[in-house]
Amino acid sequence: MRDILDVPKLSLAERDRRWVAVRKEMEARGLDCLVLWGWPLMWDFCTANARYLCPVGGNAEFNVLVFPRDGEPTCFVQMPTFLAGWRSAQDWVGDIRPRKGTWADTVAERLKELKVDRGRIGMDGLAGPLDPDGWVPHSVYLRMQDLVPGAVLLNLEDMLEKVRTIKSDEELGVLAKAASLGDLMLAACRDTARPGVKECEVYAHMMEVMLANGGEEPTLFLWACDRHPYPHPFRVPTTRTLERGDLIICEIHPKIGGYFTHVERTFCLGEPDKKQREIYDGCVAAYQRGLERFGPGQKISDAMTAVRQTIEDRRLAICETGIHGHGLASLEYPRYRFHALRADQDALKSVGDEFRPGMVFAFNIDLYDPTWRNGDTGCVFAETVQITATGARRMHAFSTEFQMIAV
Repeated sequence: MRDILDVPKLSLAERDRRWVAVRKEMEARGLDCLVLWGWPLMWDFCTANARYLCPVGGNAEFNVLVFPRDGEPTCFVQMPTFLAGWRSAQDWVGDIRPRKGTWADTVAERLKELKVDRGRIGMDGLAGPLDPDGWVPHSVYLRMQDLVPGAVLLNLEDMLEKVRTIKSDEELGVLAKAASLGDLMLAACRDTARPGVKECEVYAHMMEVMLANGGEEPTLFLWACDRHPYPHPFRVPTTRTLERGDLIICEIHPKIGGYFTHVERTFCLGEPDKKQREIYDGCVAAYQRGLERFGPGQKISDAMTAVRQTIEDRRLAICETGIHGHGLASLEYPRYRFHALRADQDALKSVGDEFRPGMVFAFNIDLYDPTWRNGDTGCVFAETVQITATGARRMHAFSTEFQMIAV
């Protein structure tokens, strides 16, 4: 086994920056230790907090992290056979151990070793503004209470998500690589999709391009292909062969080194319907309106109101439209989505109604015309956007034009 594996890595200086920031929050909350339940759920989104402090993850790996306010953290993975690999893949955390017994037993034993089993323990994975359900099973929480009865188990809510909101220069560099993978995937669709080619063959080539250029699984990749698909991709591809006149709509979260970006496009094999062009033009118009209004110090709600007005002026309707943060997960801060606005109100209050430099988010616009075909079909568009000191910047380079494939 090689001592060092050739995988994306961030610097020790970046690690130290993060650890200092998080421990400052721990001190302010009187926390002696964190337990971050980095379980590979929802395309690995639930590993984000743990992976922010310990770069173990990808390929659906567990990263259950015990992070004391003082001293070295301990990362627990699923299998003892994975230890050597993870020690070679990163240099942030040296103490990597396999799960022993249940996850609660494993964590409780380490808390006792650290002599914090009578302290204040902050845990993620419980209900919070970004995830009102959480992901830690109630049985694990109850078992922790039984094993460390002297500890005070506290809900971290969105403490880590707030720390992760503003991306560092190193993070922005990785996100730029993820965005470039998305551009390659879209180009692969454009160059592969033809009548007679199977949906799954196009999808597979797009995934191949991402992985062949350093990308990581699992990642979100939604797809739909039909003459009049629903106004949002919702499935994996079928074995059906493509036909002239088909529309392909896809939502891609290209991922590298744990970092996701988000891009969507609409393709047509041949000439699209006039109405399809109108809907897609509405998507792009709303996108351009958003870029004009996104900028440091600007109100998120005001900018998104202008986006909605652009859509309504064209007499189009929203399937999904809004912004949501990207980084080690999707649906990070900031969040303001018209199709889920009630759910995002607490998120907006938590992080503030203002764009700040270093924010990175998906801006997706999936629209339909309610007067055409009963509103059951539409077009999609999305890109990842970075807020800079002077305004908003596209992170993708792929054309924003409707993608007509000559057949």
